[in-house]
Amino acid sequence: MKRKTVCGYLALPLICAALVGCGSDSESGSSDVAYVQYYSASPNSRATALVLDDYEYAAIDFADAMPRYEYNTGNAEVSILGADADADEMSLYSETLNLASDSNHLLVLLGDYLTPELLDVSYSRSEMDRLNADADNDYSKMQLLAVNAAADAAAFDVYVAPAGADFSQAQMLGSLAYKDYTGEQMFDTGDYVAYLTEAGSTKIFYTTGIMDFSSETVYKLVIRASFGAGELKITLDSVDSTSTPVNYAALEAVAEYRVYNGLADKKIDVRLVSKQESQYLYDVAPGAVTDFSQTAFDDYGITVSDSDSKAGLFDNLLVTFNQDESKSVLIYVDADGQTQGMVIAHDWRPRAFEYKVDIANLASDYDDLKVYFVRASETIDTAAYSLGDLDFAEQASITLPADDYEINIVHKADNGTLTLVYQSAAIALDGSSNYSLVLTRDEASPLGHKLALL
Repeated sequence: MKRKTVCGYLALPLICAALVGCGSDSESGSSDVAYVQYYSASPNSRATALVLDDYEYAAIDFADAMPRYEYNTGNAEVSILGADADADEMSLYSETLNLASDSNHLLVLLGDYLTPELLDVSYSRSEMDRLNADADNDYSKMQLLAVNAAADAAAFDVYVAPAGADFSQAQMLGSLAYKDYTGEQMFDTGDYVAYLTEAGSTKIFYTTGIMDFSSETVYKLVIRASFGAGELKITLDSVDSTSTPVNYAALEAVAEYRVYNGLADKKIDVRLVSKQESQYLYDVAPGAVTDFSQTAFDDYGITVSDSDSKAGLFDNLLVTFNQDESKSVLIYVDADGQTQGMVIAHDWRPRAFEYKVDIANLASDYDDLKVYFVRASETIDTAAYSLGDLDFAEQASITLPADDYEINIVHKADNGTLTLVYQSAAIALDGSSNYSLVLTRDEASPLGHKLALL
């Protein structure tokens, strides 16, 4: 399989100017332009921007792509800009890339954010464009190629078949180790299914849902790292020329869930029922969170009952678990004393220098809370990071740089009076994952509330 990886570093960041070119899904007909697109597959990356010579394109996040743009031919200075721990701009990568006339390049950022590589996936679409431009033809063509951007994945083979066909009718795109990519292959536009098998085998371990390949373009199937449920740890993005990549998780992938019992005085039993299966959790203690359990993707009705009296507390909370998702089901009591449930969806992707923090307010005595993340040199008046308007039974998220934070949760009355609802000791955000916090009533706590770290 093809492989062209370039790597290098700049001592100083480039000063970048305006956007050039225009996103397009058709050739301009000019012989003095090349076509460039950028996709980030660096698993722990912050937002990064492609720079060609003195031109900086809009930054993209992990698993996102910029549109395909025209650029002048010849040698171009390519660099990737990111941000350091202080959110200051820094150059992650630099190299010279030759852009030939009418050449097409998908530049894929690979590896660790601080020591990345750039994979130049070059391909041709001239024959596809020629056929589609022929007025005498009554068909519509597109092209497919595949890229393995998942560092820890074993080698595998990539196949595609028309939707509704079985695997015996699938066409192999190629066999891919990490950093390999296939050549482009032409197909009729339409709906397809992609398969991954073990290298040299027809044993399928990854099947997509139906993929819409209805445009006359080149679809780049990028296999990248995933951080969801189960052991697969890869997923597939379809990258066209103009729009946001479409993710196709494996139909074989499981989901996972756990349950947090936010009730103050009851052990609970939990039942999850779908049309495929039923699962049960027994004797979940007050304030406890269960281990994660795996389940098939489906729509589930969740029923909760008192472990001791067996009295039902609520029936059939609807929760959908899609492939590769990770969720926590939170059980709590509303202001009327009725047991309720809500769900937090987790994003476990690690990020360089920063963490994603989810917080849910399950304390029914307060609405419109403000959450301050206060560092050692700050007060709530000077805190750089905060969340506002957190009502009861609502959740919010924030991304914080790695540091030690005191969490202060404050309610402001209509007359301006501030009430300290909760205050933590300093918490170090320095682990390998993200954080989920849940605020509940707790009469035994000094301020009448506790903040559980799930």
